[in-house]
Amino acid sequence: MLRLPERALRRVALLLLACGLSACGVRGGAVAEEEPLPARREVSAEAVQHVLEGELARFGNRRGDQLVALGKAVAAAGDDTGLRMSLAEALFLSDKPDDARRELKIAGALGAAPWELALVEFPYLQRKGSVQATVALFAGVSPEGASERFFQQWRQVAGRAGADAERVACHAWTKAFPRAANGWGCLGEVERLEGRHGLAAGFYRQAAEAGSEAYAGELMGLLLEQGSLAELMSIAAPVAASFRDSIGVTVGFAQLQAVEAQRGPGSACETLTALAGRIGGNVRRYADAVSRVRETARPELLRCLVNAALATRSRNEAMVLASAAAFDAAGLFDEARPLLERVIEIDPSNALALNQLGYTLAERNVELPTALAYLERAHRLRPDDGGILDSLAWVYFRLGRFAEAEPLSRRAIELAGAGAVLLDHLGDILWALGQKEEAIEQWRMAYWNAGEGDEDVRTTVPEKLERAGAPLEEGGEGDGEEDGEGDGEEGYQEEGEQ
Repeated sequence: MLRLPERALRRVALLLLACGLSACGVRGGAVAEEEPLPARREVSAEAVQHVLEGELARFGNRRGDQLVALGKAVAAAGDDTGLRMSLAEALFLSDKPDDARRELKIAGALGAAPWELALVEFPYLQRKGSVQATVALFAGVSPEGASERFFQQWRQVAGRAGADAERVACHAWTKAFPRAANGWGCLGEVERLEGRHGLAAGFYRQAAEAGSEAYAGELMGLLLEQGSLAELMSIAAPVAASFRDSIGVTVGFAQLQAVEAQRGPGSACETLTALAGRIGGNVRRYADAVSRVRETARPELLRCLVNAALATRSRNEAMVLASAAAFDAAGLFDEARPLLERVIEIDPSNALALNQLGYTLAERNVELPTALAYLERAHRLRPDDGGILDSLAWVYFRLGRFAEAEPLSRRAIELAGAGAVLLDHLGDILWALGQKEEAIEQWRMAYWNAGEGDEDVRTTVPEKLERAGAPLEEGGEGDGEEDGEGDGEEGYQEEGEQ
């Protein structure tokens, strides 16, 4: 029985589907949905046989036999664009460009899009280093040829040959489409990876001037990395002005202003105050803004944005809560707490604020009776909320009420899923109860389930396992309590616990 490699089968299936060979028994499920397919055409069984022969020859690296087989398939199929483009591709690989272009010309007359034809010829021009010919090729592509889809496919082909080839390809694209942002951004990315940051900044600026908000944000990030900000602010300022409604670009520019020696933090605060005014009461955009400002690790910028936003919206629960969450995540609990208390004052039934304030107090191991009161109120309001149950279990743990904490912690995992923090909490509770083997198991699962934002779990769990004499991987030496070392609760009371 004839057997083709998987890649060959896939290629043949694409060709056959393009020709509409439902009668040939080819099923649509054999091809990924994202594959673009040309218009369906009928083709003969003879053409199918020649396509199969051509694919076998191609995978056997028999170029001559492949050309013969594809030529026969084209002759049998007549006006099929997909087969003519496949023949052209094979002719280019065999260094027969004139014959290949003849086939592409026929395919174009039959209805193939200019960008499809360009993708067939481009790898040949790249191999020959024909930059001017590549520019001319892309310049002749129809307007839709400058689409992001075409660009990404073409750039992927170029990138396989390395940074120099990708740079040449991106340069050719900017010559063909000087107003398209993606070519300039491509050059910026290539130069940035090569360490030529001055060139990268210039290309990013041109991409931003062509209308790309994404590359405007990349420009701000690149300038921030450098340090020679005084002379580069002239690049950033006009770009920021062009994208004044972009949260990412504006926050990046404010961060540049804050660290730029000749301006100081005042200008940055003015920038963020203006941003707050443009955001208005849009909670989603405000939450995005405070999150981005928090990530700058500059508390003074976070205070500027929050103060400006809440000056006129001090009773907007969602915005106050987002501000408190940002302060808390930045380690500024003393500034988060009054905001959380304000939300609770506005709405005593706001379970999110009650939970956040109660859990933060428990996590800091302070004012535990107050934390318990907040969390019990939150639990009464939302009895089946896994996050609130975990917080309640944690404050019980902090209070030394381990037996009460265990069922709540298990129920929290049932409701909210086996998140790293929840598993870590359950491990601590079980260890305190003397259930050490299961505690070790929960800690291990917490470590391996840790994702983005769970850095504390990644740090503390190995330390706990080491103190327990247990390896991170199950089945290693020393599984915990064999010789009596580590028994008792003292070794696992976290720092500051009562």
